[in-house]
Amino acid sequence: MIDISIIKEEDNNDIIEILAINFGFIDSKEEILRKIKPRLNNGISIKASIDNKIVGCYLLAEKSLNLFFEQIKNNTLADFPKNETKIYSKEKISDNGLQGISLAVLPEYKNIGIGSVLKNYTYGLGYAYIWGVQHKKLNNIDFWKNTREVIAESNTHYATLKRNSSLKYLKEYKLFY
Repeated sequence: MIDISIIKEEDNNDIIEILAINFGFIDSKEEILRKIKPRLNNGISIKASIDNKIVGCYLLAEKSLNLFFEQIKNNTLADFPKNETKIYSKEKISDNGLQGISLAVLPEYKNIGIGSVLKNYTYGLGYAYIWGVQHKKLNNIDFWKNTREVIAESNTHYATLKRNSSLKYLKEYKLFY
């Protein structure tokens, strides 16, 4: 059985190792740690465990998609240069967003649904939407397009969005302005 819970400080070494195994061909372990350290123990990032072994994680941050679009407009994102980025979504949406930073599963536990369990867990957290950035080198955009729409694309990255489809939630929070 897969247990999903909040990442704790004592989990950090295991989480960093899982991220290094999955993303080490893009960044060094030190660079991964530098980038993700603020997301490790923020009270919303999650881990997947089987028999008390951490086998996957999903680093999360409360961040509005509007801020992401503003950063592209102001040309302050190295991965999404203003003149090289296609924007497929123009509407302004709620600031009540959740950003998926990194989803990773140990290789020996892939293709048994752990990534989907981690991804699906976030849909019940009360945010209007979840969004994330996918590096094209990962070659995993089809996994994300199963449940999300591509909203922006640069030469090296995609940005994807999954809206909370709960009618009650949409009515309560007025998702779109």
